[in-house]
Amino acid sequence: MSAIAHMRDGRWSTNTKTLLERFGTTKLDLNSGWASTWTKWNCPCCQREKPQIARLSTGGILLCRLEFHHDHLVDRAKRIYRERNPRTDDRDINIQVSRTKDALMPLIERFEPTLICIDCNLAEGRAKLELAAEIDRDFTFAPSEIATFISVTANRVHDIDIEKARRAWLAARDDFADRIDFAERMAQRIAGGRHRREIAPGQRLLGQAQDRDIIYRLFSSSAPQGYRHRLGMLIEMRSLSNDSAGQSPKPKHRPKVRAPTDAEFAAVEAAQHGNKTWMLAGLDWLCPCCGRSKREICRRSNRGLWTARIHRVVDYLPEDDEESFARRRYNAASQIIIGSYRQVLICHDCRTVTAELKRRKAGFDEQSLTLADLREIVGAATPHSPHHVDFDLVTGMALANAPLREAIDEYNDHRSRAFEVAAGVKSMMKMMAWSWSKARDVV
Repeated sequence: MSAIAHMRDGRWSTNTKTLLERFGTTKLDLNSGWASTWTKWNCPCCQREKPQIARLSTGGILLCRLEFHHDHLVDRAKRIYRERNPRTDDRDINIQVSRTKDALMPLIERFEPTLICIDCNLAEGRAKLELAAEIDRDFTFAPSEIATFISVTANRVHDIDIEKARRAWLAARDDFADRIDFAERMAQRIAGGRHRREIAPGQRLLGQAQDRDIIYRLFSSSAPQGYRHRLGMLIEMRSLSNDSAGQSPKPKHRPKVRAPTDAEFAAVEAAQHGNKTWMLAGLDWLCPCCGRSKREICRRSNRGLWTARIHRVVDYLPEDDEESFARRRYNAASQIIIGSYRQVLICHDCRTVTAELKRRKAGFDEQSLTLADLREIVGAATPHSPHHVDFDLVTGMALANAPLREAIDEYNDHRSRAFEVAAGVKSMMKMMAWSWSKARDVV
């Protein structure tokens, strides 16, 4: 691995093995941000190198995590653009809007997407939560601003100075507002037909042949039939480690509760008549987060009534096709690349954890916690009882999921644009009587 991926730093590297020995543990949580950088990388905010960033979690797991930090002002600008320039049936207009949006975003963002350490990323999130009543929800502290309000110690979470964070926000506030105004003005100009750029007719020019493309094609033609070129994906998989999953150090509460009788459970089932999620779950359903059955999720309300609900949530899955991963990674701001999603049925108590997080802290949404997070949070859940969770732990997990939420936004934008292109391809096939491949190349 060291010879194949000499500029990466995975669980196999000498650097990682030295850190595990130094901290006296065999458990490791090492993410793709850490694995994608070399051993001498240092954080642009706190200036610590990797041996100073790595730290033990409360569960005795060595955390080696770097996160991509991007300006949420761009998300605000994209929302403004979508509101002023909704999709139409006119393919050319959709293309013009898409291209102008991509060209404009670098002029709006206050800083480029930047890889920073997990502690600087958490410090930025904590500062925004503390100042939530004062700071615009789409404001993001730049790496240079984060550096002004953190107190740095090797192998520890940063302390933050809220007053310094407030001063950083006040210094950036006018520029932030000015960029929003610029985004609104430009979105309106595009909606009014301004700044149009003629689209080149005919097929796209491929440019000069590249050696790597020729070598790849020669190798592909010589490889055994059905061989899948997954070397990059295999290196990624072998580099990462996720020993944090399912390792919550919080002791589990096991209150004594009464199970429903057969008659009481039958009454609960009868009350679910017409409830689609309950019917879809089937007889043998188990909650994928807490592992409880339909009968075990039944519990008595404060009024003594037996209740049970099953909710549908969305679980986003990483891209597992290597070619698609490579294409998406080229323009992605987030380190995580989402490839698809699925709908999952979970119990009301697991769903309540996310709902309560949103109620307690502004700025979180349905995607702030993953199914894996919920499994770790609830641990060995008690039948017929609500979950007892540590919301400090829950908030920390949600803050750490900022890159995932960014990746979901990018995936939804990519998916929307892909649908537009597919519609254009089908229209071209019908209008010109072309094959799918020719129409795709032209579009």
